[in-house]
Amino acid sequence: MNNEILVPLGFVSEGKKVRIVSISGGTRLRNRINEMGLREGIDVIIIKNSFGPVIIAIGQTRFALGRGISAKILTESSERKVEKWLLKLKK
Repeated sequence: MNNEILVPLGFVSEGKKVRIVSISGGTRLRNRINEMGLREGIDVIIIKNSFGPVIIAIGQTRFALGRGISAKILTESSERKVEKWLLKLKK
């Protein structure tokens, strides 16, 4: 996790790209989320996060997640990792 701040998926701004770090909740919820293809370590883009469900994208696939579920998915910014990688290339 390297000093990254973990943010619940439901609090991430629209248009941001984040990486799923952990999924909290019971076994049934974790299994349900995993069956949808949402696993730790994958990157997702927040399409809509205003009122109602949170809409995310993984590639060309869109998912609508309720507020309760989105609060149990912890994320870190994957954009910062790209920026750090680009800075290393410039040196």
